[in-house]
Amino acid sequence: MTVTVSESLVRRMARDAAVYGLTRPWAIVMWVALAASLVLSILNLTAGAGADDTGSAGWLPLASVALMAVAIGATVSGARRAVRAAMPPGTVVWARLNDDDLQIGADRRVSVIPYDTFQGMRVGSDAVILRVQGSSAVTAVPRAVFTDDDVARLRARIG
Repeated sequence: MTVTVSESLVRRMARDAAVYGLTRPWAIVMWVALAASLVLSILNLTAGAGADDTGSAGWLPLASVALMAVAIGATVSGARRAVRAAMPPGTVVWARLNDDDLQIGADRRVSVIPYDTFQGMRVGSDAVILRVQGSSAVTAVPRAVFTDDDVARLRARIG
């Protein structure tokens, strides 16, 4: 099956890739640290509520929330840029599952990738995210190029 990439598909695939990135173990550690800093800064403010001057402590909750927003914005922006670079709007994308490898085509480019290249996968609503073995790199492929049977076969081969 083939799909022509639209600007809307780029945004939706980037959203799936960003969700993947923001829920990785290192990102969970970041979220816990940011949430802890937010809670501690609020507790610090309420503990000093009787004091006349809270000073710069009043800005700490806002800084924590701002850092959370920046993390989300940067991740979504980076994902959108990466998806758009690999598959600009107008690109015709297809995928084929063979016995030993996955073929992914984007216009005139074809990548033949052995299944053991991948460490894992996550299926989003608009993108299949394939994690490269021994790396933090991922490959995003439009979900529409895979049937449900293809996704099941891909899972079986990647693990």
